[in-house]
Amino acid sequence: MINPSDDISSSGFVLSSEYNVSGAFSNFLELPSRGYCRLCKAQRNGQWFTLKALKPEVAHDPVYQGMFEKEFNLMMQLNHPNVVRVYSKEDIQDFGLCIVMEYVDGRTLEEFLTENPTQSVRESVARQLLEAIGYCHGKHIIHRDLKLSNVLVTYNGNRVKLIDYGLSDSDHYAVLKEAAYTKAYAAPEQLAGGEVDNRTDLYAYGLILKQLIPNRYVRVVRTCLQPKKENRYSSAEEVVEAMMSCERGRRLMPWGMVVMASAVALSAFLLIRHSNGESTESSQPTEVPTSSIHDTVFLAEPNKKETPLPVYEDQNSGTYVLDKPLTIVSGSVDTQSIEARRQRTDSILNAREQEKDQAQEALDNAIYNFKFTVDSMFKPVDSYVKSKEVKTSNILRGLIYIAEYKAKIRECQIRSQLPKSKRNSFFNYANDQIKVKKKSYIQKYPPIPQYPNEQQVRDPEIYQPILEQSKKYQEEGRKQRQEWERLMRSIH
Repeated sequence: MINPSDDISSSGFVLSSEYNVSGAFSNFLELPSRGYCRLCKAQRNGQWFTLKALKPEVAHDPVYQGMFEKEFNLMMQLNHPNVVRVYSKEDIQDFGLCIVMEYVDGRTLEEFLTENPTQSVRESVARQLLEAIGYCHGKHIIHRDLKLSNVLVTYNGNRVKLIDYGLSDSDHYAVLKEAAYTKAYAAPEQLAGGEVDNRTDLYAYGLILKQLIPNRYVRVVRTCLQPKKENRYSSAEEVVEAMMSCERGRRLMPWGMVVMASAVALSAFLLIRHSNGESTESSQPTEVPTSSIHDTVFLAEPNKKETPLPVYEDQNSGTYVLDKPLTIVSGSVDTQSIEARRQRTDSILNAREQEKDQAQEALDNAIYNFKFTVDSMFKPVDSYVKSKEVKTSNILRGLIYIAEYKAKIRECQIRSQLPKSKRNSFFNYANDQIKVKKKSYIQKYPPIPQYPNEQQVRDPEIYQPILEQSKKYQEEGRKQRQEWERLMRSIH
């Protein structure tokens, strides 16, 4: 403690008269929370902690108690600098059973992005989050609820802390395996109630990465967001390698092309001089004629129209390489022109990459939405089968017929809005889905002998309404088919 008589160069604390260290929790401060748990900040032994407890309305529900216990057991296995630390589970007065956790002085990733952080800080956050996800997967734990609000970034040093394992799951658990997610970040298999694994978390990471660093790792994001999990990265390590590959390609691509162009230019210049029998030591440079096999890298013809450097993307390495040689024009090297050219090429390549990414995103969204479209179109078939009406084969076939062409009409409408490069892919997917759905209904509800034919219904009061309803459905189905044929002609 510093007092007036001390040397002003000495170190020490300026202590408050109210300073007190207690082994019991005190200074409780309720924190904002959503879901079935409440959060509180509390002090013990001069250190801040976060307490997590069930809300009173669900505190005695066995299901929520089981989820709470499962969350604690999973988090006790984790000890990583980018995962919030759990210390114990204690019964605390006025709160009940609490999970005692590390207190993180920070803000959510959502709030962090509103501060417009620099590119380097964003990349650091993305890497830290991926390390946390990979660590959890190494412990056979799937988070299942990755989103901006479940990632904290500290004020001091922008360190990432992954939180909220309330919906998490592990291979070691045989209970509470039901579907769990936040819809906006859920992978297709989560929404469909299917099996989830590491790739399910990587789908959500792709969505976060897209918001965290827009238009940067477009190929990585596209792979993470593949509708079929078999087409995604299988581990966080693969995502790390893909991101590093993108960075290497981004750094090497522009200057690699300039160096290559310069080397080709020098070689061609020396070859031409040699063929003319001239000495390389001559003080008067000879005019080099324009070659037909290379593109312009030297400034000799001011009015010559420049085009972007001809490159294509190497799918194996993720980098860009020249797809044809460059034309060389004699003259002195203009470094400003080369740099301007490089920037224009970068701009065009980025625009192409964004266009490709937007087209793929449109296709992914279309595929995702169409799956639910098909299900909704066939709902009348389910309703009819479950109803108490007299079941007949003709009405069942009529309803399937209507559902099939309604789905095909919707396919045409969606396809017409897609970029042309993705229309065939969506057409093939949609038609396969319709065929599979139709076949499943025919197999599930065989019309004969499970359902009697209309002719077997002898009572005229029953038979006549069935016959009229059957004709009505057949007519509606024909109209739907005519509309589909009209749309098909308009698209093609």
